[in-house]
Amino acid sequence: MIRTDLSAVIENSWCIGCGACAVADSTVELSLHPDKLIYEPTSVGGPAAASVCPAVEVDFAGLQAKIFPDAEPGPYGVVDSVLLAQSTDHSRNLRASSGGLIKEMLHALLARDDIDGIIALDQVAGLDFQPRLITDANDIDEMPGSIYHNLAQPRALEILAETEGRFVLVAIPCQLEGIYRYIHAQRPELADRIAVTIGLLCGWQYSHHSIRAICEYKGIDPDAIVDISYRGGGPVGKLRIVTSDGKVTTTSRRVDIGYQVAFDRHFNTPRCHLCINHSNFLADIVVGDAWLPSTLTTKTGISLVICRKPETRALVDQLQREDRVVYTEVTTEEIRESQTDRVVFGDFAYAYSDYLTQQGVEVPVMIGPNRPRATLRPRKEVQHFHSELMRKLELQRAGRYRYLWVRKVTVEFRRFAERYVKWFFVRVLKVKSLTGRRKEISKEQVSVFK
Repeated sequence: MIRTDLSAVIENSWCIGCGACAVADSTVELSLHPDKLIYEPTSVGGPAAASVCPAVEVDFAGLQAKIFPDAEPGPYGVVDSVLLAQSTDHSRNLRASSGGLIKEMLHALLARDDIDGIIALDQVAGLDFQPRLITDANDIDEMPGSIYHNLAQPRALEILAETEGRFVLVAIPCQLEGIYRYIHAQRPELADRIAVTIGLLCGWQYSHHSIRAICEYKGIDPDAIVDISYRGGGPVGKLRIVTSDGKVTTTSRRVDIGYQVAFDRHFNTPRCHLCINHSNFLADIVVGDAWLPSTLTTKTGISLVICRKPETRALVDQLQREDRVVYTEVTTEEIRESQTDRVVFGDFAYAYSDYLTQQGVEVPVMIGPNRPRATLRPRKEVQHFHSELMRKLELQRAGRYRYLWVRKVTVEFRRFAERYVKWFFVRVLKVKSLTGRRKEISKEQVSVFK
């Protein structure tokens, strides 16, 4: 079915804020919905908007054929090589929490004669972050780390369309989907302006309800936030919120119950539950946390790196020769172990999409190269999740964040505890390696990391 506008996207809250529709159709703008607290179109627009929206459809096969014309995608997408890597700059690692590799690459790329700038996220004020053009290397280390809350990001495409040159683009998966859908549907000549794409391994984005919930739990006025950082200070990192009165609130991401409630997956933007592209299939090189038993004791974080082109592997090799990066080569099995089958192969997302389709809901059309490896979650599990999600969205929109906290430590506590027990056995005790289900990375391979 060909969709001629964004009505289904708005009705089902599928928007992820990439902004491709607003660039393609002048009748469309993105604004923060007062109840949903996600960015979405203010009008349904027309065919031009629908033709570029990744919440309508993403043709992964078609886009990958254009981006990687000489490569055949496998279940992990196009893969040239997989690495564990870490910047040799200790302070940069601590700020990044996962290896500091992206900023090392950006410094190297911006120094090249064939690169005119970097298009990446920067803070405007408070919770407002927008893509901007970076041409000064001194600005690279001032860029924010990962930002988890939902944003409107049409500025990335606007910069690309307005500015002559060749650029490095840093983007999350769904943002890159929107950019490439727009380019190949409306402005194919803009593809030549993208020199390199650095993609993030995505662990979902959150509605602004997550921020309001954590603020209520910590006694913070969300409208007084002047700065926010979701990572930094070590591999797991901490949430850090600064308010206009100078107060700094720091929250543990792993053990704080308030954080576990506010950043529960039911606070994700709805389309995240259908995403089968957390591994960023369209990026030239992908960087994210290496959540592996072998990296558990690192003090400064290690990056899992998926090089999808020989050129991006050559970039990491260059950094290694210059003693700016250390790395060890691993296999695609470490992608799977680090990110889980649910994320890498879309086990839940494909099942949830099928379930909603059976309920008569118009879902985004997304079939990725990982579909043959997906083992769909049972219908009973999916149905239970959907029921829970609908109820929790109602509670969020009514501002009943305290009730959600109480619910987590009572009726949901068993599930919550089971998750930590599983983490302890898999990551700390390395039970999979002990039982022969996988071979752990050798101590010699990870000895290069701090």
